[in-house]
Amino acid sequence: MTAISEDQRALFLLSSVLLYLILTPFLQGDRVGEMILVFSLYVIMVAASVELAASHLMVRPTIPLAILSVVLALIHYFHPSRMVTFFHFTVLVAFLGFVAVGLFLFLGRPGAITPGHLYGSVSLYFILALLWAGIYSLINAGYPDAFLETGPAVLARVPGGTFLYFSLATLTTLSFGDIVPVHPVARTFAALESATGILYIAITVARLVSGYQRAAK
Repeated sequence: MTAISEDQRALFLLSSVLLYLILTPFLQGDRVGEMILVFSLYVIMVAASVELAASHLMVRPTIPLAILSVVLALIHYFHPSRMVTFFHFTVLVAFLGFVAVGLFLFLGRPGAITPGHLYGSVSLYFILALLWAGIYSLINAGYPDAFLETGPAVLARVPGGTFLYFSLATLTTLSFGDIVPVHPVARTFAALESATGILYIAITVARLVSGYQRAAK
C-alpha cells in the first residue's frame, strides 16, 4: 500500500466518524433519523474495515462483527427489545474494541509520520468515545437506573443517545455534571474513561514525536 492510499483510508474513516458525531444530536429520537444513523454507523464500519485491511490479523474478526452489529441494529430498529439492545451493543463494543487496538498498532508503526498517522490518531480518539458510549449503553441495559440526568427536569433514566454526549464529555474530562453516574459500576467506568482520555493524549503525543525523531535520524 502506498502512503497516499493509507492517507485516503485514514481520512475516509475520520470523515465517517465525524459525520456520525455531528448527525447524532439532530437525528436521534426520530424514526427516519435513527435509520440514517444506522446507515452512518455502517459507513464507519466499512471505513474501519478498509483501514485495517493491511492487518489481516485484525481485519478478520472485525468484518463478521460489523455485519452482525448492523443486522442487530436493524432488528432493534424494527423490533426493539431489551435483549436485542444488549446484544447489539455487546457486538458493537467488541467491534470498536478491535478497531481501537488496530489503530493503536497503526500509530506505533516505524517510519515517517504521514497525514494518515494524524488522521488515524484523531479517528482513534473519537472511536474511543464511541466505544465508551457503547459500554455505558450496556450498563444502562443491565442497570436502568445507573445514570441520572439533572437539569430543569430531572430524568431518572437517561435516553440512550445521550450516552455519546456523556462519553465525549467524560473522555475530554469536560463533564458539565448534567449527567451523573450513580451506580458503582457506572462510576467506575466513567472514571476509567477519564483516565483513558488523559493517558491517550500523553501516549499518542509521545509516540508521534518518537516516530518523527526516528524518521529524522
